[in-house]
Amino acid sequence: MAATGMVRAHVVPSMTVEADFAADQSYVLRINVDPRTFLAADPTTLPPVPASWYREQTPDQMAATHQKAQEYLSGALGVLFGGQKSVLPACEVQAIDGADNTPLKEDTQEVHLLATVRGRVSTGATTFQIEFGKDANTSLILLHTQAGKAELRPQVIFPGETSRVFQFTQAAEPPPASPAPLPPSNSNRLYLIIALSVACIIVTVGWQLLKRYRHHHRLHRRPRSDGPL
Repeated sequence: MAATGMVRAHVVPSMTVEADFAADQSYVLRINVDPRTFLAADPTTLPPVPASWYREQTPDQMAATHQKAQEYLSGALGVLFGGQKSVLPACEVQAIDGADNTPLKEDTQEVHLLATVRGRVSTGATTFQIEFGKDANTSLILLHTQAGKAELRPQVIFPGETSRVFQFTQAAEPPPASPAPLPPSNSNRLYLIIALSVACIIVTVGWQLLKRYRHHHRLHRRPRSDGPL
């Protein structure tokens, strides 16, 4: 078996997709693939795949492994821009450490594959979705990022489901230069002083509440001894 030699317990694999959109209409999909998803119809029957399985492959065998990953992803993932579905573009595939998603190291135990897709958003499209094939044999975790900012709530998608609509922004014309601000009037100065005073009060009260919370939390974290059952 490809994964012979791994001694730790089996972990149910999942696929992770990070969809990153830039203001210039380019996008990148980074797909973390556990090799078990294309090595077996039921990935849970295999233990995690050791790095030695990948390192010991010849260049031709590695190319075949990358092709299997591409074929699996093409069947499992469809991308939709503006509601229009298209097949997953060709991926660049590289091996990574399954524990921390960094390049393979000497002490890497489990190998994953990172498939990277680069492309441009369809003209006029402002929404993105992923259609997860009903025959996919794992679950999918999807995270959107835009201009380096990640959304707070990743999605979990199961076979046969389509991700919720993600709205991204296209590049826009730069706004016209603003005229130089006028010197503040007396009323504006008064408003500014009041606003700053209120802000200082809010910060002070918030800090005091935080200190009280931390003190209360420390008191309740004192160790206690449990008697015999």
